[in-house]
Amino acid sequence: MLRIIAFTTMAIDHIGLIFFPQFIIFRIIGRIAMPLFAFSIAEGYVRTRNVDKYGQRILLLALISQPIFFLLFDNNTLNICFTLFVGLASIYIYDKAKNWTLKILGILFLLIFSTFFNLEYGAYGVLMILLFYIFRNNIYLLIAQSLLIFTFVLTDFTQVINIFAILAIFLAHYFKKHDFRLNRYLQYWFYPAHLLVIYIVYLLIGS
Repeated sequence: MLRIIAFTTMAIDHIGLIFFPQFIIFRIIGRIAMPLFAFSIAEGYVRTRNVDKYGQRILLLALISQPIFFLLFDNNTLNICFTLFVGLASIYIYDKAKNWTLKILGILFLLIFSTFFNLEYGAYGVLMILLFYIFRNNIYLLIAQSLLIFTFVLTDFTQVINIFAILAIFLAHYFKKHDFRLNRYLQYWFYPAHLLVIYIVYLLIGS
């Protein structure tokens, strides 16, 4: 259920951004997607039998999606799948590093990396993924994520619309017990496929 909501809200966000930029409601709905994907990565880390292969699939998806992402949005940002991959790496470091010095330095490096290489959502997105893992099944999850979102908005008022991402935290809490597995091909190929469809429609309308 959560993945379906994430896919749907992401598609609505991208459709609004390309075809209806004057209507902010599309972007508001789209703010729900990122936290749900972040939650899915944290849950995926816990559930997967092979973290290496899980990460390889996400990285491959990021590489495949980037040319379409660039053509559609015409910017120098690396797509969200790169952010998900780095977020997964941050969980791995937090979970496997032998001491807190290594944990902090490793995660700090990934946060700097995500900002320097202009990943979509940057350090904010990576931290959101990590917090979902650290505070999973913890009553402080809502507080931690809300503080992160408010901090992100306060440091950059052009991102004030992201305040609506808090709604996704409640959805993740409510639906996590009612989630179900989706077809693997649908999970991994929806992202580049929907970008390609939007781009083709954009070209057809433009012509």
